[in-house]
Parts: sequence; C-alpha cells; structure tokens
Amino acid sequence: MTEITLRQLEYFVAIADSGSLTAAAERCRVTQAAVSIALGQLERTVGTALVIRRPGHGIALTTEGIAVVAHARSVLDEVHKVSSIVSEVRGRLSGRLSIGVYRTLSMHTIPALIDWFASRHPDVELEFVEGSGSHVQNEMLAGRVHVCVIYRAQLGSACDATTLRHARRLAVMSPDHPLADEPDLTLRRLAAHPAIFLDEEPALQRTLAAFAAEGADPLVPWRSSSVQTIHNVVGRGSAYSLLMQTTSRSPEGRPLRFRDLPASPFDNPVVAALPRRVTPTALVSEALAAVRDYWATTEATLSEG
Repeated sequence: MTEITLRQLEYFVAIADSGSLTAAAERCRVTQAAVSIALGQLERTVGTALVIRRPGHGIALTTEGIAVVAHARSVLDEVHKVSSIVSEVRGRLSGRLSIGVYRTLSMHTIPALIDWFASRHPDVELEFVEGSGSHVQNEMLAGRVHVCVIYRAQLGSACDATTLRHARRLAVMSPDHPLADEPDLTLRRLAAHPAIFLDEEPALQRTLAAFAAEGADPLVPWRSSSVQTIHNVVGRGSAYSLLMQTTSRSPEGRPLRFRDLPASPFDNPVVAALPRRVTPTALVSEALAAVRDYWATTEATLSEG
C-alpha cells in the first residue's frame, strides 16, 4: 500500500476548508496542479473518491471524504503538538493556533491576542474564526478551531467552559436621556422609552425574557447585529440599549453613560469553550492567559455588563 503523506493530508484539509482546489492552492502557497496531484494520490491510496467535483461550483466532500478529513485534522494537530513540545522544551512556543471568537468580542480579544503572541511567541501562527457563538463552537467540534471565546449563555452542551472574565449586561444611554440620572433605574422604567437591541441570540431572547419577567413590554423600534451601530444610535439620543460592551464614547465621538440595573438577571461571564474532556494544550493555555491579562488591564475602561 502506498503511504499517505502529511502533505497530502494538509492539501486535502485545505480543499475541504476552502471548497475548491484553486483556493486550497492559494492557501498552501503552491500550484493548483500540485494540490490536484496530491488529492489524486490520496484518493488512489484510500481506494475511493473523497470529493465531488462540481464545475463552476467548487467541490463537495463525499461521505468518505468527510470521515477522512476529520482524521486528517487530528493527524495534523498531533504533528503540530510534536513541534510545540520541542519548542516548549526550548522555552518557546510554536505551531498553529486557531481561535473562534464571538463576533462582538472580536474587537477586544483579537488585537490583544495578536500583540501577546507577536511579542512573546513570534513562531506561533494564529488564525481566527469569527461568528455567532454556535458557529464558532461548531467549527471547534469539527476540528477546525482549538478553543472559543464566547459568553457563558452561548455555551453548547458538548463543551466545557473556563471563566475568563466576570461580566454583566448594562443599560446604556446618552447622558441627555431622561433616565440617565434616574436613581432607581429598572426595566419597567426603561420599557416606556425607545430601545435598540442587539439582534443576536441568545442575547435578544434573554433581554426580552427579562422584561417579560418584570411584566414589562419594551418599545423596540430598531435592532442591529453591530455593537458599534448601537453605540452610535444611543450616542445620538435616539434610543437606549442593553449591552455587554462598554466604552466612554460612541464611534462618532458622542458620550455614553452605562448604568447597572439592580437585581439584574444579566450576569454572563466571558468564557473559553473547549470540547468536553479535552485538556488545553500549552498554546491554548497561553491564549487564555493573554485574554485574562487583557481584561484585567482594561477593566477601568471596558467594564462588560
């Protein structure tokens, strides 16, 4: 039997992730012919077609291809671990680390991680996958991501969590809002005023459920999936919101005021998610240290609610 090479597995994983031979070749910095030859060799070795070629529409994996790519990822990860172990013995980290990040946490965690690894471990190759909490966890469970940074409320049943930062959602409004200086701010009082809520689940579901539990029906003329957009709308005085992400000013430069809500049900820590019973590697542990350090040093200006 012809031996399967690591290069064949690397190219096959690139094909599966990118959806085409051309994109896989660009990702691996080789010619399309090299990727095509490697795929053909791998298919001959395993004795079956691994992809379905769809002219003009890239490729799709066969049932066998789906099974093989999962094992290929595991093999390549183990190879990366061997390199990391050697680097650790020498007192430095190296290898590839793919991190899934919930999209509203990206603007904080990704720059901090890039700075941390660039200054401490320049041989580590960082990759990021951004999206919803469920998307980045699915990517992790499929083997394309090593760890996810999400909120605890988004944690899936197949994952375990390690707390990175305690957080809670706060009411945010313009300093000129009628309730900006309200001493006893409640959801009932807020419900009478226009709101713009984050259009993401489970955040939106939890927000509406909290109002319902207080017997209040919020006035919500607008929703947005962008925290920055919400900050701008709130800064203009058009609405209030409930957000985890805090800042003293909107992107347009208008001041914002964040208010805590007594007996708020919005405690929702930032966590690192890993598949159940998976022990963090040295690279993952270093990433968690970087994120914890970021939140600790920015606590005064970025108080998550």
